[in-house]
Amino acid sequence: MMFGVSEKDKFKIEYAERIKETSARYGISYCTIKDDEYPVGLRELSNCPAVLYYKGNIEIVNRYKNMAVIGSRSASQTGLELAYSAGRSAGEIGLNLVNGLALGCDTWALKGALETGGRCIAILPCGLEQIQPKSNLKLAQEILEKGGCLLSEYPIGTEAKKYQYVERDRLQSGLSQGVLVVEAEEKSGTMHTADFALRQFKRLACYYYKIMGSPSGNRYLEESGKAKIIKTNQDLVQFMSEIIEEDVFRQVSFDDMII
Repeated sequence: MMFGVSEKDKFKIEYAERIKETSARYGISYCTIKDDEYPVGLRELSNCPAVLYYKGNIEIVNRYKNMAVIGSRSASQTGLELAYSAGRSAGEIGLNLVNGLALGCDTWALKGALETGGRCIAILPCGLEQIQPKSNLKLAQEILEKGGCLLSEYPIGTEAKKYQYVERDRLQSGLSQGVLVVEAEEKSGTMHTADFALRQFKRLACYYYKIMGSPSGNRYLEESGKAKIIKTNQDLVQFMSEIIEEDVFRQVSFDDMII
C-alpha cells in the first residue's frame, strides 16, 4: 500500500494514469492529493477524492478565495435575480464563484460572475467529457474560455447518478471558504451543501426568507441560527469581505518536513 493511501484510492490513482491519454483527448487532466494544484480545502475532508479530474485553469482554486453560491433549480424570479446579483458581486470583489452548474440559481449566479469578468468553478457529478445539465453546455464553455475550470472526482465515461449529486455537494462546500444559499426548500440538494458546510466549519449565509415568499430552507437556516442572514447588499458585501480576509492554512505534509 502507498503510504497514507488506501487500496481503493491507490486503484483510483492507477486508473487515472491508465486513462490519461484518453482523458487528454477531451482536454481533461487530473491531479492527486499529493499534487500542488490539488485544492487545499478538499485536503481537509475525511473523504476527500484521491483523484480530481479537471478542465481549464485549476490553479485559480488555490490562488484565490472561493465562494459557493447555490440555490433551487425552480427558484422564484426574485431568487434568480439575487443569484445573478450575488454572482456579479463575487466577480467584482475577486472571489471565485463555485457551484454545480445546475439550472436555476446556480446558472444565474455563474452568469452574473461571468458578466463582470469573474472566475467560475463548476463541479460536476459525472465524467467531464459530458456536461450535466446538457442545456448548460455553452455556459460551461464560457467558464473555460474566461479562465475558470470544471472539476469532477469521476473519470470519463461516468454517467451522473442520484447519489453522485450528493457526493458532489460536499465538494462545493469543501472547496469554498464560504457558502451562500440564495433560495431553497428544506428537502433539497441545496440544503445538502449547506449541511456539509456546517459540518466542515465553513462560513454559511442565506438570504432573508421573507424576500422570496418564505422558502422553507431559508426559513429553517434563519430560525435555527445556523447561517448569517443577508437582508441587504451591505450584508452581502460584509460576508464576502470576511471570506476575502480569512487566513487559509495548509496542513504540513511529510514531504514538507526537513529531516
